[in-house]
Amino acid sequence: MRIAYLDHYAGSPTAGMEFRPHAMAVEWAKLGAHTTIIAGTFSHLRKVNFQDAAPGRPYDVDGVEFRFLRTREYDGNGGGRILSWVDYVGGGLAAASTMAETLRPDAVISSSTYPFDTWFAQRLAKAAGARLIHEVHDLWPLTPIELGGHSPKHPLMLAMAAAEKSAYRRSDAIVSILPNIEPHVRSLGIDTPVIAVPNGVDDAAEPQAAPSDYRALIDGLRERGHAVLGYAGGMTNANAMDDFVAAMGRLTQRPITAVLIGDGLYRAELEDQAKQLGANVIFYGSLPKPQIHDALSQLDALYIGSKRSPLYEYGVSANKIFDYMLTGVPIINAFASEHSPLVYAGASVRAQGGDVSDIARAIEEAVALTPEQRADMGRRTVAWVREHHSLPGLAARFLEVLRG
Repeated sequence: MRIAYLDHYAGSPTAGMEFRPHAMAVEWAKLGAHTTIIAGTFSHLRKVNFQDAAPGRPYDVDGVEFRFLRTREYDGNGGGRILSWVDYVGGGLAAASTMAETLRPDAVISSSTYPFDTWFAQRLAKAAGARLIHEVHDLWPLTPIELGGHSPKHPLMLAMAAAEKSAYRRSDAIVSILPNIEPHVRSLGIDTPVIAVPNGVDDAAEPQAAPSDYRALIDGLRERGHAVLGYAGGMTNANAMDDFVAAMGRLTQRPITAVLIGDGLYRAELEDQAKQLGANVIFYGSLPKPQIHDALSQLDALYIGSKRSPLYEYGVSANKIFDYMLTGVPIINAFASEHSPLVYAGASVRAQGGDVSDIARAIEEAVALTPEQRADMGRRTVAWVREHHSLPGLAARFLEVLRG
């Protein structure tokens, strides 16, 4: 079987996020399917970009075939990023007939987060006589409306809504990373089959040791008698890091310190907030993904959360959830959703998303767990991930959808 996987932002283990298309392609190869990932030459998510890649030419990227469409460089979420969508989709529309002849795909996946790539995918699938699958990462335009504060009547939001409906209606199936989007699809009057294939983990991957200075930092905090909380991921508004820092600001008299691993648009603001509150929060910076497991495994509890939003009724499947769960460390779950692996596993310390007082309460509860409680919680989270989110099993499920 031949698969064309369209994702503007697709990356690889060495190039950086997004990881899912590459990870799926590796697993599908083991099952006898060949995947070509069609990506943009530039993505704000990658560590390494491909501006020098010749459009349309095949490249081996960490063992998977990539072909690139020329997309401009940009900063932030402004007009440059939107114009890069035009580059990707426009370039794809122009190249679709040639790609259909060259790649001869049996299945085409549109998967670029934003929904406009469906126009490219539809043309490619039609030209190749291929099965068409739309993969949902986030619900657009609901995400920029709910989290970004954009008006539903804004022309860009209206255009996204039209593209979303076309993607759902014209696809042979919808594969969703989020576990509960079927009510949303049905509310649009669309009966296309919806199959949940959440994010997963390769628990056979060999983790790397965290840096010596990180280990020394944690050891030093323990020598002072502090419990150590952790977070790893983007410093973004959606992850409600301001609520977490505010909660730590209420615990300044307690021997508890939080170590935050990662960077992002809001890091400077969060550092200012922590300083003003006198909160025991240390901003460590980013670590390579293979070192995250070891870094988090050394801590007493981990935090993950979100702002309150109707969006989370449709579920969450952030990669960091599984990274957290595989450590076996107790997790403070301040996600404003009943549809997440942490809830399904029944093994976390719950807190109300957006409620700073309740997050502070959950922090104290998590660090006070007995060794027996910690071990039981850890066993359940690890078992849940291995049973329900093993990458080989998820890839096999996805491939069944592609084959029809």
